Amino acid sequence: MRILEVTEASGSGTLEVVLTLAGGLHAQGHEVAVAWGMRPETPADLALRLPPGVAQFPLAWERRTAGAQLRAGASLRRLVKRWSPDVVHLHSSFAGAVGTFALGRRQPTVYTPHAYAFTRAGDGAARRLAYRAVEAAVARRCHLVGAVSHAEAELGRRKLAAPRVAVVPNGIADLDRDATVSSPPRPARPLVVSMGRIGPQRRPQASAQILGALRGRADVRWIGGAPGAEDAPLRAAGVPVTGWLDRDAGLEQLAEATVCLHWSAWDGLALTVLEALARDVVVVASDIPANHEIVGDAQVCATPGEAITLIERLLDDPQLVERCLDEQRRRRPRWSAERMVADWIDVYEGLVQSAPVAVRALKRTDSPPPTPTISRTWN
Repeated sequence: MRILEVTEASGSGTLEVVLTLAGGLHAQGHEVAVAWGMRPETPADLALRLPPGVAQFPLAWERRTAGAQLRAGASLRRLVKRWSPDVVHLHSSFAGAVGTFALGRRQPTVYTPHAYAFTRAGDGAARRLAYRAVEAAVARRCHLVGAVSHAEAELGRRKLAAPRVAVVPNGIADLDRDATVSSPPRPARPLVVSMGRIGPQRRPQASAQILGALRGRADVRWIGGAPGAEDAPLRAAGVPVTGWLDRDAGLEQLAEATVCLHWSAWDGLALTVLEALARDVVVVASDIPANHEIVGDAQVCATPGEAITLIERLLDDPQLVERCLDEQRRRRPRWSAERMVADWIDVYEGLVQSAPVAVRALKRTDSPPPTPTISRTWN
């Protein structure tokens, strides 16, 4: 197949999924291209992180203004016409909205939200309603919503009435069968970390409360940075913040930890949690459906107080740590990149097999093609 992966978000876990997926598809013999937004946070080495055989198309998606979205849509439309993919896969809300409205239904399109914009807890009610209306329109216009978790799929079906939904959970190469992940010796004093971009999604005030309360029992640290002053609650609580690190350096610090606190307000399916599983770091997570899917119920907490109590128990009880790690090891094979790539290939093939009928109908009537029939449910 000839597959185009598109993302506007280029400084987040979404980009890691796109890079992993593109590399895996290429390794399986498919012709793959990646189109991404050139934004201030776009990694300078992004092009070097793709296999040589993957085509690369940076797009002028510098800002999130209406004009920038229109220009990006026109560029994407020209690219699709020139490169002629069998499938276009749109990753994240901006790519989904711009892509589905710019491209229409002339070729199979998959939209993956990577956490719906209308679930953002930091935005006002009016803005969330607007996001939800746009997401509902995208769900109707694309050929398939490809959710990264069952929780995300349920939101699509229940809140947006998405007519066609498949579930392909995220995966990382560190959890593949033959993967080897280095495990440096852990420091004598336990280390509790949080990791990622500091912003409303990661509840910096509550995270600061939890990590600050543990300073007498363990070293604490936030691995990552903030675009502005979002790290102020952490610094006020005495929690060191590393600032922006390259991916390898950040993962090296994660591997030194005993516990990883992932206190998110919303998520599709967090790569940070999967990275912790790969490094045998116990995850303590917030009470949202996507976190339950990865680590189960015992390591999910409803309040900061519950999280503090659980982490203190883990610091005092090595046997509890081992029980949690045993459960994480049992669960983690389902989050491999190998499985993710294979599942997406199944999805793409189902759409491509349906496409010729749609194309013929379009040429005959010059009207929107019928919805492709998906022959199976992916989960």
